[in-house]
Amino acid sequence: MERQVLLDKLSEFLMVEQGGLELYRVAASRAEIPELRQRYEEFGRQTARHREVLTRLIQQLGGDPNYVSPTARAAQVKAAKLVESALVVDGLAPIEIQISDLENVLLAETKDHADWQLLSQLATQPIDDAVKQAVAAAVKEVEQEEDRHVEWARQTLGQLCLQMVTQGPAPSPERWMMVTSGPVPPIETLNPSPVLDGLLPPAKEPAWQEATVARAMRAGA
Repeated sequence: MERQVLLDKLSEFLMVEQGGLELYRVAASRAEIPELRQRYEEFGRQTARHREVLTRLIQQLGGDPNYVSPTARAAQVKAAKLVESALVVDGLAPIEIQISDLENVLLAETKDHADWQLLSQLATQPIDDAVKQAVAAAVKEVEQEEDRHVEWARQTLGQLCLQMVTQGPAPSPERWMMVTSGPVPPIETLNPSPVLDGLLPPAKEPAWQEATVARAMRAGA
C-alpha cells in the first residue's frame, strides 16, 4: 500500500468536508424554506464531525491534518467556486435561489459521498491490518450519514423543481432586472485553507505557487 498516496487523498477528502461545511453555512443563512434550513444546519453539524473523524484518521495513520496535498488544493478551488456561485444570484427569484443552493449542495455531497465510498472499498482490500481497522472504523461512523446527505439533496432538488414547474408560482418576468448579488470576496490564498470560526488552523505548508514547469511554459522557456 502507498501510504503517502492515501494521506494525500485523505487531505483532499478533509478539504472537501471543509468546503461542504462552508457551503452549508451559506445555504442555511438564507434558506427561506424551513425544511431546507433545518437540514442544512443538521447536515452542517454532521459535516463538521466528519471532518473531525478524518482528522483523527489522518493522525492515526501518522499524517499531519494541517498538511494540504496538491489534490486538496484543487478540491479547495472547486469548493470555493461553488460558494462563489452561490453569491451570484442576480435575476433569480427567491425560489430559484433556493434551488441553486440545493444544486450546489448536491454537487458537493456527490463528491463527498464518492470519497467515503472509496474509503469503504479500501477497508476491504488486503492492506496493513492497522490501516484497515482505522479506515473501517471511520467509515462505520460516517458512511450512513453521507448516504443520507446525498440522497436527501437529490430527492429534494427533484421535488422542488417539479413543484415549481407543475404548481408554480411562476417567477416574475422582470426578475432579470434584480440586482441582489453582493461583491464576491477575493481568494487571496489557496493554501493554507481559509481560517474561519470552527474550521481548521492554517496548514504548515507554504502557500501554493504555480508549478515551475507552468511558469517556464508561459515564459516560452
